[in-house]
Amino acid sequence: MPEKDPTLWLSLWLALTTSSTWKGAIMATFISVLRILYDGKEKRWTRIVLEALICGCLSLAASGLIEWLGWPSSMAVACGGAIGFLGVTTIREALLKWTDRRVSDTP
Repeated sequence: MPEKDPTLWLSLWLALTTSSTWKGAIMATFISVLRILYDGKEKRWTRIVLEALICGCLSLAASGLIEWLGWPSSMAVACGGAIGFLGVTTIREALLKWTDRRVSDTP
């Protein structure tokens, strides 16, 4: 039973607290939940949890982009906060506008 092994929990804790990638994902998740609760528009917990998880996953994806661009890994936390604050819908609409513009500009 690996869950009984105390070194497993220590390893998980160290991974979550020392990795900027995971800190960014956690930041995105918490900020998105707080934003949704503050707005008060969404009442269903399943939608709130799904929004938070998607924001966390977007933050994980953004950390790969941050690494590829050669930016400091600590930017993952700032990007995670921004992703959580903007939300999935806003980011999706912005990316769709950007891709539509890129596709229509090509000859």
